[in-house]
Amino acid sequence: MTDPRQNVAGVRFRNAGPIEYFHAAGMRLEVGESVIVETNRGPELARVVIAPDQVVVNELGEDNLHPILRLATEDDLVHASDLAARAEELLSEAREMAEDAGLEGRVDRAEFTLDGERLTFLVSGEGTGGQREFSRRAGRRWDVRASVRRIGARDRARLAGGYGICGRELCCSNWLSTFPSVSIRLAKDQELPLNPEKISGLCGRLLCCLSYEEEGYKEMKKTLPRMGQRCSTPTGEGKVVGINVLRRQVTLNVGGQRIEVGERDLGLVVRWDPSARNAEPPPSITREEAIAQGLIEPEEEPEPELEAVAAMPEAAPIELGRESREAPPRERSRGRGRGRGRRGGGNRQSSPQPQQQSGDAPRGRVFRRSSGNRPAGEGPS
Repeated sequence: MTDPRQNVAGVRFRNAGPIEYFHAAGMRLEVGESVIVETNRGPELARVVIAPDQVVVNELGEDNLHPILRLATEDDLVHASDLAARAEELLSEAREMAEDAGLEGRVDRAEFTLDGERLTFLVSGEGTGGQREFSRRAGRRWDVRASVRRIGARDRARLAGGYGICGRELCCSNWLSTFPSVSIRLAKDQELPLNPEKISGLCGRLLCCLSYEEEGYKEMKKTLPRMGQRCSTPTGEGKVVGINVLRRQVTLNVGGQRIEVGERDLGLVVRWDPSARNAEPPPSITREEAIAQGLIEPEEEPEPELEAVAAMPEAAPIELGRESREAPPRERSRGRGRGRGRRGGGNRQSSPQPQQQSGDAPRGRVFRRSSGNRPAGEGPS
């Protein structure tokens, strides 16, 4: 059974509007022909941009497609032109009515269906207040079924048309079907000045063309050093402070002077600045290779014995009296790092001392007084 989606044509309702697909119903259509299609709003005039034999079936969804009714005649084209002129004439009155009805936003365009029974107002701006009241008033005024459709800033620029900073017609009003996703990162990757007047279009949003060359910039930047890296040149070694991808040049700071060096005059990236943003070893050399070549110094790790000695607390002085001589020897606790700092290791035991006669002076060395011992020089009680 033949897939009905194989007999599908792509059409546009405006010059650069989105492409919508309709069932051709066995009609032989050519690109550029005008047709009458059935939509949810009613019959409308459209132009074929993709012939039935050129449509990629995989790009079509599973939704039921509306049919193409017939080829447009000369009378259809004249009637559509009259309706467009009528919609343009009532636009100023519709804007005054929108203000009285409290409609939030600006009425940018009005469109009739081909049968003239339905009128759609395209409104830009945030908020939805006043839509119902405005639609009710507009329907009574022009004896149609009026509705409001919200559009964004880019759609408004597409409808208005104009020329960009490049001097060419706006892409969105000439050929661009869908708006690409654009972020400020694209401007940073292309080393563009972050001036809103330079990187914004007539819609006030970031230029859509920033996304056109993004992949090309990524490929070209792979062979150039990154910001903050140091490169060798015939003049000397310098730090990268600027990159010109299109000219294949980098700006280096060599001895306090800024010089521009071409890609062919750049040597191997010999060192990188760890404090620079996104500072990583360049793809042409690894950290291990740089250490082996003596380009950077390896990080010295402290010896474990030195760490243990530094962590040892100072021993408190003790006094050798009767209590200390008569007390049984205690095994020294194996604290962290205590035994490592003494030569020979192991635990010491007190050697037996000869008994002391009553009244004699205390034997042994006398140290400073410490907590829990007798004062120096006192004899036994």
